[in-house]
Amino acid sequence: MTAPARLRPAETGDLPFIFRQERGYMETIEPAALPGWLAALDRNLELWISCLPHTVFCVDAAGQPLGFAMWLPDGDAATLVSIQVLASHRRQGLGRLLLKAFEERVSPGAVKLGVHKSNPARMLYEAAGYDAAGRDGDYLLFGKTLGAASAS
Repeated sequence: MTAPARLRPAETGDLPFIFRQERGYMETIEPAALPGWLAALDRNLELWISCLPHTVFCVDAAGQPLGFAMWLPDGDAATLVSIQVLASHRRQGLGRLLLKAFEERVSPGAVKLGVHKSNPARMLYEAAGYDAAGRDGDYLLFGKTLGAASAS
């Protein structure tokens, strides 16, 4: 990381940042799906609100958000819903930091995620030891079993 960053729990006031990051992702990675995503905005907002207790933010020294990781717990498992990092701060280790924070908060257990086939973030998951678990349309599915002392 090139700049000091710290982690903090998500707050209600983070919802506009989450919305902007998610919309930017849709516009960049899945533009054909953007109309459907916008039509489901109420459902997306409900999901983000329900995930706030399971969302960690990465912020700079001034407290400005740089990115977040959001997940849904399900018993002894968890699904990574989203990892987002500001475009201006990518390739600086923040995605890895957020992924590690997610894993530490849900370990031990099984984790899973889906990533669009054209999303370069899939390399982050592969490098962190996630195993390919199939496909769902245009999404590549990954999983990993975390032990009591996950080192990834």
